[in-house]
Amino acid sequence: MKSEEIDYSRPLECDVAIAGAELGGLVAGAILARAGRSVVVVDAPPLPGGRSGSYPHRGYWIDGGHRLGRDTADMQVTLGYTRKAAREAGVEVQVQPVRTGLRIHLVPGDASTPPDVLEPADWGPEGFARLAVRGFGCAPEDLAEFTRTIERLGGSSPAERERATGIQLGDWMEAEVPNPSVRRALGNLVKSLYSEFPERASLGRLIDMLAGFTQRDASGGAQSGFADDPEVGGMGGVSAPFTRALEAHGGRLVMEHEPAHVTFDGARASGLVALSANHFALRVRARHTIVAYPIWDALEMLPPERVDPELARTCEAIEDYRAIAIGWVVGLKRMPRVRASGRSEDFDGWNRLLVGPEREFSGGYHFPSLGSSRAAPEGRHLMHAFIMRWVRSGENRPWPELEATLERARAYIRTYYADLDECIEWQADQYIRRPAMTGWYWAPVKRHPVAVPGCENLYFAGATAESDAGPSEISAHAGLKAARAILES
Repeated sequence: MKSEEIDYSRPLECDVAIAGAELGGLVAGAILARAGRSVVVVDAPPLPGGRSGSYPHRGYWIDGGHRLGRDTADMQVTLGYTRKAAREAGVEVQVQPVRTGLRIHLVPGDASTPPDVLEPADWGPEGFARLAVRGFGCAPEDLAEFTRTIERLGGSSPAERERATGIQLGDWMEAEVPNPSVRRALGNLVKSLYSEFPERASLGRLIDMLAGFTQRDASGGAQSGFADDPEVGGMGGVSAPFTRALEAHGGRLVMEHEPAHVTFDGARASGLVALSANHFALRVRARHTIVAYPIWDALEMLPPERVDPELARTCEAIEDYRAIAIGWVVGLKRMPRVRASGRSEDFDGWNRLLVGPEREFSGGYHFPSLGSSRAAPEGRHLMHAFIMRWVRSGENRPWPELEATLERARAYIRTYYADLDECIEWQADQYIRRPAMTGWYWAPVKRHPVAVPGCENLYFAGATAESDAGPSEISAHAGLKAARAILES
């Protein structure tokens, strides 16, 4: 729905108003519309998918979402809750399974030392063990102890995982892992999972992630890979099927309108107010309301008297783990050749960069076009390097520091390939302001529920909701829970 088609003098009436055409909002909207509910989804970006989608550029689809999006996302999907949500929405999310595991580059801290590249290993216990010595710094004689520790954590019960959520990994290792070699390996393992400061990471969240790697759903529900939608490239291919289903069942998408307020009738949420590009106020009146944003943005939309104090404390704790990200996006005329082998690159998984003897976390890169057929135009390829930096509340990382970090990664990638510059058609640096991706995932705090305390008929379905899912799955899980709650009410 375009702004010129809207009559701003009267509210849009519907069963469910959704703030955020992010993954959680689109999942909930598609399920509810299929069930016969009238749905209106409102968001600020020009395209659905928001931060959890991808954006077109020169025929390429660039992950990281739209600048005006508010939710967070990953760059690789694990089809657990997303697949369940797709079934209830009557859609199929097409995924190209990752054929390989994880390639880890140990980048030397000085030019005189050659890099050490660990070729792919799976993320099961055996894969961890193979990576432990060379990749994570475990002494060979301590390998069995490291493996037992991984198996012990990955085999934890749900109750044990929940109890461990509020425990920082550094504190747990100090008390439970006396061997410094094993502690070092565990910390470097967590760095490779996009946690810049592993000592601050939640033990329970590590257990969740290990359980996902080592206890695959027998039904195939935990399949991991890259979205491979026939129309939208990159991670936008996860949300695109839900967008199509929403509209096919009569749901309305109102883009380029920024949700500003949740309205109330007493304690009951009664809809939304959203602002157009020229500040026209669009009122959406509804029986149920969903806000598909992270908690810090969702709370800002509520009247102060409707904000539960405990929810505000949860928000403050999670905010202290937000992240920014800097990237290097490269359109390629062809795939580059690996210098060591002379062969054209065909590795479809993630390359992680750990720098120096301390294995300093320095992000990673991958080639989205090897997993998503629409990520690049036919005959072309796309490379995306992505480096996250955690920031505490009120903290920032100056641009020169971020640029220097990216330049170090860029220089290494150019040494790993023999002819990268010859392959480049275009390139751009990317800066994603907080919240970027998975910094908040590692916060040692129990996150918020989907139902909002003290607010009837209001649901928070963003990526900061409590879930046992990995980062790319939480929004889908939250959207699924919000839709089910409304259908059961």
